[in-house]
Amino acid sequence: MALGRIGTAALDILIGEGCASCAMPGPPLCDPCVRRLAVIGADCCQQCGHPWPTPCRTCPQCISGVTQARQAFRYDPPMPEAVRSLKDSRRRSLAAPLAALIVQHVLPPPAGAVLVPIPITPRRRADRGFNQAALIANALGRAWAVPVEECLERPAIRAAQRGSSAADRRAQVAGAFRAVTPVPLHAVLVDDVVTTGATLAAAAHALRAAGCARRGAVSLARVVLPAEGTRVGGRTIHTGG
Repeated sequence: MALGRIGTAALDILIGEGCASCAMPGPPLCDPCVRRLAVIGADCCQQCGHPWPTPCRTCPQCISGVTQARQAFRYDPPMPEAVRSLKDSRRRSLAAPLAALIVQHVLPPPAGAVLVPIPITPRRRADRGFNQAALIANALGRAWAVPVEECLERPAIRAAQRGSSAADRRAQVAGAFRAVTPVPLHAVLVDDVVTTGATLAAAAHALRAAGCARRGAVSLARVVLPAEGTRVGGRTIHTGG
């Protein structure tokens, strides 16, 4: 006989939902999966945080309007499974442990900064029941003792970004954000995953238009783009043997 939603929820409370990546019974992220996460570390662009074979000051993936961005991990397995579980399976309980992982690998913002979560559309929020960026931002704010302000909104309904090209992503988010309350002078945008940086760039543009003087960003993970043939730090990267 089917348990139904109430019975399933009761079982989740009693035995837990297990690891979001491998489904092993226990915590939301098991230790073996956490150890598999690919930390970005110091070999990255010092401006945008995109990982490269050697550090560089700027790179072709730098995000327009963002003075400094940092991400804790590459968006490599098992990270996609954890993020999909948070967003698509609506496991709110994952936000705090994912934020704790960011705290382990990303320095807190300087004094005076305010965390600003990337907003989602009202329709998406109603469907999901929460904004995952806001959950992560609030957990980071508690850990870092940094204020959080939801001063942006995303009223426009745009096409889904998953699977879109970089050019399509830029077009989809152009003008998608606007400030609804006074913005801080130094804002640090918070999002779950950076793919092309188009979303962060559009949000940074909205903050700048509303009077924000300095705009940074912190995210859980970064989609790493191919390095072969890219010029970084005055040289062309060749990854072949």
